[in-house]
Amino acid sequence: MTTLLASSASSDTTMVLFAGVSILVLLFWYLATDKDRIKRNVGSGIVFLIATFSFFAIISPSSLLQVIQGEKELANAHNLQGGIEIVGGTAFIIEVKPNVDEETGEVIELTPSSMDTAKAILERRLNESGTLDAPVSVQGNRIEIQIPNIDPADAQALEKILTTTAKLTIHKMHPQSPRLAGLVAAGEETIPGYRAYPQEIKDEEGNIVGTRHVLVERRPGLTGREVARAWPDRTSNTQVYIELTSTGAKQMETFTRSLTAGRDQIVSILDGKVINNATLQAEVLSKNFVISGLDNLAECEELSKGLSNPMENDIEIIDKRTISATLGEATVSQGINAGLAGLALTVVFVLLYYRYSGIVAIIGLGLNVLILFGAMALFNASFTLPGIAGIILTIGVAVDANVLIYERMREELAAGKSVHASIKAAYEKAFSAIFDANITTLLTALILFWKATGSVKGFAVTLTMGIFGTLLASLLCTRVLFAWSEDKGILKKVKFMSLVPEKTIDFLGKRKIAFTLSAILIAAGIVTTATNGGSHLGIDFVGGSVTRFEIPAGQSVSRTQAQEILDGLKLEKGASAQIEQPANGNAFLTIKTSREDADSAVAAIRAGITGFDEKKEQSSALSPEANAGTDYAVEASQSEVSPTLGGEFLSNAIWALGLGIFCVLIYITLRFEFSFALGAFLALVHDILIVLGILVVTGQEFSLIHVGAFLTIAGYSINDTIVVFDRLREDLKIKSGNVADVMNAAISSTLSRTIITSVTTFVSVLVLYIFGGASLQAFSFTIMIGVIVGTYSSIFIASPIVYIFSKARGTDLRKQVMETELPNALNPEDV
Repeated sequence: MTTLLASSASSDTTMVLFAGVSILVLLFWYLATDKDRIKRNVGSGIVFLIATFSFFAIISPSSLLQVIQGEKELANAHNLQGGIEIVGGTAFIIEVKPNVDEETGEVIELTPSSMDTAKAILERRLNESGTLDAPVSVQGNRIEIQIPNIDPADAQALEKILTTTAKLTIHKMHPQSPRLAGLVAAGEETIPGYRAYPQEIKDEEGNIVGTRHVLVERRPGLTGREVARAWPDRTSNTQVYIELTSTGAKQMETFTRSLTAGRDQIVSILDGKVINNATLQAEVLSKNFVISGLDNLAECEELSKGLSNPMENDIEIIDKRTISATLGEATVSQGINAGLAGLALTVVFVLLYYRYSGIVAIIGLGLNVLILFGAMALFNASFTLPGIAGIILTIGVAVDANVLIYERMREELAAGKSVHASIKAAYEKAFSAIFDANITTLLTALILFWKATGSVKGFAVTLTMGIFGTLLASLLCTRVLFAWSEDKGILKKVKFMSLVPEKTIDFLGKRKIAFTLSAILIAAGIVTTATNGGSHLGIDFVGGSVTRFEIPAGQSVSRTQAQEILDGLKLEKGASAQIEQPANGNAFLTIKTSREDADSAVAAIRAGITGFDEKKEQSSALSPEANAGTDYAVEASQSEVSPTLGGEFLSNAIWALGLGIFCVLIYITLRFEFSFALGAFLALVHDILIVLGILVVTGQEFSLIHVGAFLTIAGYSINDTIVVFDRLREDLKIKSGNVADVMNAAISSTLSRTIITSVTTFVSVLVLYIFGGASLQAFSFTIMIGVIVGTYSSIFIASPIVYIFSKARGTDLRKQVMETELPNALNPEDV
């Protein structure tokens, strides 16, 4: 079995490597050639390889064959994974143990701060890659971790990672350790200031054959808190490299300076066991050292992950259970159907508006989605609500890229150019706008992945994958399709509908009205949020109460039934229900409410579900097993739960988004001019403040789902503003006359694209709002408001700010744009 798995893994790695190298070689060839026919053929090869590779990443050839032969259903053959709110999963209940003072033996009481630290460390261990969205919450001295649908082997490996405390300490060995350690361990001898720790004895094959003890100083010379980085040595597969912080380096220097090289031994103790002891060879150790003596690469990687995120307290998994999906099958089905319906409306509109070119755009959009899903399958990324937000933003950006190209094509055809010349010019002129818009979004996504945690990281992963798919599909796939259409005589004329009249509107002249309206909306939102914004924070932000009912054997209770009862109540905050199935024993109905709503929610559940109407207290004289199995439900427990979105999560998300925006501003300053950067920044702040105010005024309750929605709004706002700015920059370079007139003309020329992109995105999300179910309404409502506000700000706020600020500085905006143009930065002919 091990050999088979190794062979399979090796085969997959080889396939990925071969496909990647092949695509890279073809891409270089595509960029290097100037001949249209070679460009077309090589581009076709790239598209075919990417599409094929993405398809087989979603469903492997062997699984596809089983589907064709009827041995497996298509719904179970794919490699895509749903997040825990969509498919349910496994929950671990972890108990955090209090520390004991080494010198006095007194128990150190657990504090909320130590529990938050333990929670943050477990979150980092779980989600280093950003592909796993696992909610973590604190319940007293316990931590609950919910992990999406996971197979037993992965669950066992994850359990090992979670329970590795990774409390590393470095000690000096007693010079007479071989003689005294066993006596001290047995309690027959006491050496003040020293303690005996066990060490496993292994044979040459790595099998444990016995245990001995090592006597070391109680006070460590160094602790794992000062480990900055740990990584396995992939050459030997038996040791781990350690890099210390600057403080740790000083401590190590002080510690080793007190020892004698060649005589004294240093002992590494991990989680109470000696894992390594060696004679000090150098006079002084500092920032870097090595822990050796491990058995294999898996053990090295496990230790590296633990040391990179060391626990300060011992932990133990005390329960493992299967839980139902948070959203439920009905909501997921509604969401999928609504999403498909919204996408279908977009497809129909694009086909009607752009006709044959619309068919090309739809094929490109299909490739984009295929690449995105293939990448998610390849990297084992889960479809979570924030991830779905990233997909919505990706599709919006992808549609926008095609609209940009086609609107440019319309202008070129109107200027009297041939179809071939118009297509070529359209891709050349639209390239910079598409590139800038996607690069700014990518910068934000990469920094969110780097700095944020949890579901925000998942959003970043999905968005990053989608951006690369958008660039490949819109700039390569559609151009190849146009090339084949021309060469085969299919495309002789290009016809588009026209819904927006070609007319220059004085947008800058209306800036006072726009600024006044925005100021009123922002002020109203700030006042409303300041006065009662706290009451709109959901359980995810403020914490609440968890009540678990044990479901008697033989009785069936569904999550949907319980959720409908909770939805029918007038509660202070939203409540949720789940079904949990422990490894042994009866299932539980778990409801999560605010502390104020707990009693009324419990009463409603008892009244609404047959068999829950009576309450019998558990007998303290009987075991839980004896209390279980009665004819009616017994309340298993009621406990306080900490916010899923803790302070660290929110602060990380806010700091990451802020850093991302800062990098975007630098990029815009380099590519455009500082006035443009300021306009983009203020427009984004404008959008977030207005949307936040509208949500508070309309009584929306903020939860985890709003995090993804606001990230989507930020990405959409930046993307929309950059497209308008790109046209402003281009017209300022080639057109003479008053700057205000040129800016008005530029904004008017992009109006058709702005309206089409905004309407298609809005309609898609509107369908999700209407038919996606109550759980998705808050998400879709937020994005709809963001689309409206973002479209408005890109026209009436961002551009006027650029104009006003450049005038206030007394600079020539046209001259500044010319000076900040990066020489030979981009060659559209290469695309």
